[in-house]
Amino acid sequence: MDSPLTLAAPAFPDAAAEEVYASLGVIDKLYNYNHWIFNKVRPFIRRTVFEVGCGTGNITQFLLNKDRVVGLDPHAVSLRQASEKFRDHLNVSFVEGTIDDFPNEQVAAGSFDSVICLNVLEHIADDVGALTCMRKLCNAKGRVIVLVPALMSAYGEMDRSFGHFRRYSKRTLSRAFNDAGMDVKYSLYMNAIGYFGWLWEGRVMRRKRIRPQAAATFNRMVPFVDAFERVIRPPFGQSVIVVGTPRNDS
Repeated sequence: MDSPLTLAAPAFPDAAAEEVYASLGVIDKLYNYNHWIFNKVRPFIRRTVFEVGCGTGNITQFLLNKDRVVGLDPHAVSLRQASEKFRDHLNVSFVEGTIDDFPNEQVAAGSFDSVICLNVLEHIADDVGALTCMRKLCNAKGRVIVLVPALMSAYGEMDRSFGHFRRYSKRTLSRAFNDAGMDVKYSLYMNAIGYFGWLWEGRVMRRKRIRPQAAATFNRMVPFVDAFERVIRPPFGQSVIVVGTPRNDS
């Protein structure tokens, strides 16, 4: 299952944006799932955070105790929802754009000790370029924390409709980090049962959207899946996490 990185033909941008936005509405209601993802990356997140692809704030909601949080998203409608949701939190702000716009005058290089990018990098054609921008936003001891869909063997209609260029293995994502001038400090597969669910929905049934009923059922299963994977670390999964730090010679 440790397949090489393969570029796929993504959906048309407008169609992909519509599918992604529809799915965000489903995922927004999956508190157990969102909290599970956050708990997996929580140990690596420090006090100042730049969140790439914050969407409507599914993960932002768990960062409110940080000193500074800046959320980035290219979709104005998502940012309006996120801004309204967190309007009372003075440590949280949002900027519109894509990661290749940063760092810039608005958000300076070296401003953060944590850059997180969860379920976003797969949407970006130039993933090494995007990771390079994330590295530049980090200070000397900063960390880039990425979670992406895992394993091209699960690539199906949902990936295409969401505009996913690829799915990753530990090896291919680590290679992208290395090419972007970072040393990999940690990698992990998670959600092995979700791999089979995504394979079934996207490749076998050829569905293009996440079904709310199926997502809600899995959301109820999350505590049990998490408990199992704490005992037995899976050798594959629906997602893969990699954490990297800027290389001294970058």
